[in-house]
Formats: sequence, C-alpha cells, structure tokens
Amino acid sequence: MLISLASLCGSPGVSAAALALAWTWPRHAMVAECDPAGGRGLAVFDPNGALGRRGIFEAMLAARTVPVQQAVWRQAITLPDGTGTHFLLPGAHSRREAESLQWQRLGPAFRELDPMDVLADCGRLRSRGTPHAVLATSDLTVLLVRNDRHSLRAVVSSMDIVREELGLVGTADDGLVIVLVGATHGFTLSEIRSQVAVPVLGELPWHPATAKAFTETFNPGSKFEASPLLTRARELAGEVGRRALARSRRIQRATRVETTARAGRLQPHREPVPAHQLTPIPRPPVAQGGAHVV
Repeated sequence: MLISLASLCGSPGVSAAALALAWTWPRHAMVAECDPAGGRGLAVFDPNGALGRRGIFEAMLAARTVPVQQAVWRQAITLPDGTGTHFLLPGAHSRREAESLQWQRLGPAFRELDPMDVLADCGRLRSRGTPHAVLATSDLTVLLVRNDRHSLRAVVSSMDIVREELGLVGTADDGLVIVLVGATHGFTLSEIRSQVAVPVLGELPWHPATAKAFTETFNPGSKFEASPLLTRARELAGEVGRRALARSRRIQRATRVETTARAGRLQPHREPVPAHQLTPIPRPPVAQGGAHVV
C-alpha cells in the first residue's frame, strides 16, 4: 500500500508524524521522503555519514539500469527500532534534485513494494514541486492539521481545492482523512468533525522531545517508546492502515470490473468451435512414482 502524508499550511510536523507512524506500524513499512524541500532523515539516523550518500535521487539514477523497486530498496536504510521491519528512503538533497525526479514512476513503484507499506512524506500541498503523481497514486492521503483556529479555518476554506488536487471532487471517495496535531488550546474532536466534511481519525499529541529525536538528532531517552507521541501513533497506525487497505481493495475490485468490461466490449464475436475440432491438451510427462513433472 501507499499512504501519503502532507500538510496544507504551517508546520504541523509531517516528517515526525510519518516516522512515528512507521516506527509503530504493525507491518513492514518504509518512510519515503518525497518532500520537494528535501529530506533530513539521513542526517538524523546517520549523522556521521557512515552510510554514504544515498536516497531517492540515487534510486532514480540506478533505475536507469535496474527495476525501480529494486533501486528503491537498495537505497533504503533500516530504522533503529529493533524490529528490522521498518525502513527509511532518504529524500533528495536539494530542491533541484527533487524537481528532477520522475514521480510518475515512483508512485506505482511504491505501491508495488508489497508486502511493504510505504508512507510517503510529501511535505506541504500546493508548494513548488509537490509530488502530485505520488499523491494521485496513493491508497490514502493523510492531511496533518495543527489543532488551532488559523489552521482549521484554512482547511475548511480550502477543502474543495484539496480534494480537486487529489482527484476526489465529485466522488464519494474516502481517499482523504485528517489527523490533528495537538496544540495547547485546541478544539475537541467533536467540534472539528462537525465543521470538516472529511473523516478526522484522531490527534497526535504535541511532544517536542520525541519529535526532536525524529527530526534533529536521534538520541532517544529511556521513556521514548512510552512517550505520548508514540503511544498515540500506535493506535492511529492501525486505523490508518485499515482504511488504506479497505480502499486499496475497493480500487482493485473496481479496476478488475472495468478491465473485464472493457475486454468484453473489445472481444470480437466468435462462434463456438465444434468439439471434434478441438485440439486436445497434451498431458505433462510422468516421472517415477506417478508424480507429474512441472
């Protein structure tokens, strides 16, 4: 599955949220830093540069000679959460690198990394270089919104534009959800849900110490795993994953139905072949013991 995370305004902490969700994800997961402003995960988890220069830009260079999925996997690093199942694909090293990337190839490649779920950090919507092709390919887009009056007003007034950019206008598609980022004096979930015509899954608490470990220097303390941010992320990871999986299956079923219908329309009419004209299907050779050789 491919799940994109983005913000509309302000700095609600998309990168920290993506890493917190991946850190607690119940399946294999990879954070792909697709923010056009560049990624900083490599500097956080490899501050001494022992792993060398690697990332999404290098993956696309390698994809000239190897499949994109293979190139992406070679550039990923393992997150130090002790599970060996969560990874990071570092982002571009500059905006110029990000603008040169073929997002239209990366989006489908991320979806085909099954059984790996990809959480794409797409930065801020409607900014220069936004990876629209990744967002359009996503099974689910999670909009991170700071729980304050200014941010919520911007979301309410811009929701039609956001849905249009994601290709959801005029449909009952549930491909967009909101996750709030806590503020000191925020609104309740019921108040927000009554004003926003998009599912609001919940709220990630504002916890600077944990967020700093994901965005500046990874130096977790003894209470890191039990921090409010990771505790809530574990709950949200399950809900986000369930919604993305349900929508992915609906898309697959609709695609199969459409493909079948199209094939039926294009299939020329043919009279059935008489039984005596059918060529018999050859039987495979039989090895010793009566087992068929495959």
